[in-house]
Amino acid sequence: MERIVWSDTAAEPVVETEVYKGECQTSVAVIGGGYAGLSAALHLAESGTDCLLLEAQAFGAGASGRNNGQVIPGLKYGPDDLETRYGDAGAVVAQTAAGTADLVFDLIEKHAIDCEPDRRGWVRAAHSPVALPTIEKQAAQWERRGAPVELLDRNQTESLLGTSNYIGGMIDRRAGRLQPLSYCRGLARAAKTAGAKLHQHSPVRAMAREGGRWHLDTDGGTVRADKVILATGAYHENLIPGWSTTFMTVQAMQIASEPLTANIARSILPGVSAMSDTRKLANAIRMDAAGRLAITGRGPLSGKIDNRIRGDLIRAITRLFPAVEGQAWSHIWAGRIGITIDELPRLAAPRPACLAIVGFNGRGVAMATALGKAAAAHTIGREAGFPVVDAPTIPFHSLRRPALATAISYYRMRDALGFAGR
Repeated sequence: MERIVWSDTAAEPVVETEVYKGECQTSVAVIGGGYAGLSAALHLAESGTDCLLLEAQAFGAGASGRNNGQVIPGLKYGPDDLETRYGDAGAVVAQTAAGTADLVFDLIEKHAIDCEPDRRGWVRAAHSPVALPTIEKQAAQWERRGAPVELLDRNQTESLLGTSNYIGGMIDRRAGRLQPLSYCRGLARAAKTAGAKLHQHSPVRAMAREGGRWHLDTDGGTVRADKVILATGAYHENLIPGWSTTFMTVQAMQIASEPLTANIARSILPGVSAMSDTRKLANAIRMDAAGRLAITGRGPLSGKIDNRIRGDLIRAITRLFPAVEGQAWSHIWAGRIGITIDELPRLAAPRPACLAIVGFNGRGVAMATALGKAAAAHTIGREAGFPVVDAPTIPFHSLRRPALATAISYYRMRDALGFAGR
């Protein structure tokens, strides 16, 4: 049975909104109440732009309330590689990517969001010698640009993480962690205070462009908007035909312990906020403020709670931190994330006067916040810091489930042999 630790421990209260009913007109309609949509609504409202947001369930019901809460700047490519991939826009993309964690922590401070912010850095730990060159390359690129990123040897990695299972790594001191659902609710509160019109439990059933405007049909009425920002991510509803073929959704599964004793808690990640490793099917690990230990790994394709994978996660965390053997794992949950073939996020324009955001590839807290802000800027004609790049269709997208199953088996083999993900 699913039990989400973030729902049980969120300090930020639920933001009350009304179900959308009636007819109205707005400059910008935002679809989706996760980090990207709420960031877009907040920045639009702060600019004085009339905007309305429609969320199908509750704020944070999807990935924004289910993720590991790691705030990681940058993308899965180093800044030099981003400049190559994005051409003329590359320098701006690299700069924007570098500042995504700053944006998150600045918003937390500005709006007094009660979400357990902890900014002692994030370690990417090398699980094999084959993985080290990728880390060395990225660390060197960031160091040349003056970022607080440094390479770690085995002893330094063990000192920061509290485990001897890794041969080295890199630390990014711009990074940190937070309580993900509280952060999402805090963004919603800030957007509402700034003047954005927010509606939960108001799913958009269809959208069509008529007479130069978008018409969004909900169960309770219609919204007419000059422009639309589609920020549903992996929890898409196929509102734009063909859009879902530009990305794939994969399942993540997470478990969290009861609060550990003080002695055990102090021994786990003593020098950093969070960590991930270099496996392609990586594990993401963090503590919360009360001493609960949470680990995220690849989930079942079905999206249902899987006791076999639960056992795999417990064994993985126990190998790293033997002191947690026998601890009670009180929470277990799963969720979807959106991935792109090249592991780069997309801010695309699939239709006229419509921007769509997807593909955070496991780095959604910081990047979704930043791309929501960028989408708002594009919508009102301001400098955005991230280009609009149409997303290519994934070949044979209809075969994605068997393809994903094959890919997961392949990456498990590569991980076992010591190869690294990006």
